[in-house]
Amino acid sequence: MAKLLAKSRCPVFSIESDVHGSRSLIALAERVGATYDHVNGRNLLHEVALHTDIGGFFATATEVRRRADLIIIVGDIAAAHHDLILSLASTAADLSSSSRRRWLHIKGKAPAAAGEPLRRLKAIEVGSSDFPIDAVLGSLRAMLAGRKTSAPLANIDAFLSEMASARFPVFVFSHLNDPASLVMLQGMLADINRARRATALFLPSDDDAWGMVLASTWMTGFAPRTSFSTGSPVHDPWLFDIERMIADKEADLHMWVSERDEARPPKRSRVPTVALVRSERPAAGALVTVRIGKAGLDHDGVVYSSRIGTLRSVAATAPSALPSIYAIVGQLEHALQGEGLPS
Repeated sequence: MAKLLAKSRCPVFSIESDVHGSRSLIALAERVGATYDHVNGRNLLHEVALHTDIGGFFATATEVRRRADLIIIVGDIAAAHHDLILSLASTAADLSSSSRRRWLHIKGKAPAAAGEPLRRLKAIEVGSSDFPIDAVLGSLRAMLAGRKTSAPLANIDAFLSEMASARFPVFVFSHLNDPASLVMLQGMLADINRARRATALFLPSDDDAWGMVLASTWMTGFAPRTSFSTGSPVHDPWLFDIERMIADKEADLHMWVSERDEARPPKRSRVPTVALVRSERPAAGALVTVRIGKAGLDHDGVVYSSRIGTLRSVAATAPSALPSIYAIVGQLEHALQGEGLPS
């Protein structure tokens, strides 16, 4: 692997690891002048844009648990966060005068299945299956501002009544993958906050991926889709789209890293591939395959947790001899010195 990296003119890294693994791979990318992104970078793109391009009002799950007397779920919530939603339903806001928490669910055209949490919460459904979620949010924003709208939305009176009586409403969202919906939601919150408090709880579709985003940001100042090809970190969501770079023959080596058991690198990659995976079998089409351990299973690690809104340590539940990504990168760093690359 060290020889391949040393000879490469334009390596690209696809990363899916805990915070320690992500940090070490980003540091390695800097050393060899690589471009890096998350393995599922396309899915992360809009979530990252919410914070980098739009901004807005956000709270942690702890603040929502203690203060929110009205929770409005927007769209569908990723299955990984269903336990968090149910835990909010089982508690009362001890910093609120309200004796119970109320629930609304804003839905739009072709919504995903509501899932067990929403059925158990018996949330009042607001919206319409005839309009996309951004149009529903736009209509609700107009109505809250006292404007008229022609959109026939279900339970609009209940929505307006609950919003009027709420002391601290919180909009919870996960799967809002179009910028228009994100802009409209944060615009609604900006309107509400002119007179009283309201905020949003963002639940990323993948906590581990969001941990990688945070690690990238504090190390380079940028989210993934960042390159060290010029020596300094440069962020460009289109230019450093690894799938596009490979398709356009702009990369000459692909390092693909994932701690997920089921994850596999692309079988028909157009460039030589180095795979760091959990599988016991060599990755199809890869020049080199290294079997790795998983943070929280084979070795200790650090991950992002939506439940507490920050990083947390995870202890190995089944310690093994499988190496961590951090350890492998350390060996690579040492080997690269022998290939003539500066440390």
